[in-house]
Amino acid sequence: MCTRCAFVGGLLALGAAAARPAAAASARAAAARPGDPQALEAALPGMRRIDETVWLDRLSPNVWLHTTTSPVDGLGYYPANGAIVVDGNEALLIDTGWNAAQTAAILDAWGRLPQPAVARAVVTHFHNDRLGGIDELSKRGIPAFGNPLTIGLARDNGFTAPEPLHDVEKQPQQLGSIEVRYPGPGHTLDNVVVWVPSDGVLFGGCLVKSTTANDLGNLGDANVAAWPASIRAVLRAYAPRHVVPGHGTIAGDAIAHTIGLADAANRERS
Repeated sequence: MCTRCAFVGGLLALGAAAARPAAAASARAAAARPGDPQALEAALPGMRRIDETVWLDRLSPNVWLHTTTSPVDGLGYYPANGAIVVDGNEALLIDTGWNAAQTAAILDAWGRLPQPAVARAVVTHFHNDRLGGIDELSKRGIPAFGNPLTIGLARDNGFTAPEPLHDVEKQPQQLGSIEVRYPGPGHTLDNVVVWVPSDGVLFGGCLVKSTTANDLGNLGDANVAAWPASIRAVLRAYAPRHVVPGHGTIAGDAIAHTIGLADAANRERS
């Protein structure tokens, strides 16, 4: 069988198979291949690699996760998580990966699956690991939405901005059956979370830290003082079966871990 046929067949088999739950986080190790995560890990163990720096796999009946990596100073290839959610007769992309090529790889692989086409996208804040592929979405006629606060921040930092998801900074907004909530600042001023009620999946983005993270990570645009209240607002709003952080494994209680990290960071600053 040709390599491409085997790949497509493998993806089709994944689409038909029952979703497997997340296992314990894989041990960190030196990258075996260029593009492998060198700090933290992919969202799920054994994710299917679809490109040198892109992985895609199924989490639950209607939610697929993608992990993309990019070189980050001092960390090597650093992984970032996103998702595709099936919502009736269409699909929603959550975060684009770091660049247009990764977005294209995700969408092309998705297009070979027996799943509804991606009709729209949402980005969870203004950093490039969340919206670096908006131009690719635009080329394909897929609108991307975000917190109105994201628009100015994206433009000020040289990124293409999403369309505004009006009033999300005031109250949760719906994209189909999927809810987008702004719980307050933390990792950035504009960070939002995405709730998939059909599957009990919360995509926390970079407001939520993986259980293998030792600290709050990049604080260049953070509001550390507000972070504990914002993450506790998420905890009050949802009782998820799965929580997807912006980087690293989905294993364990990421919200409780983030609360601990945020509280500790504020104690150190007091």
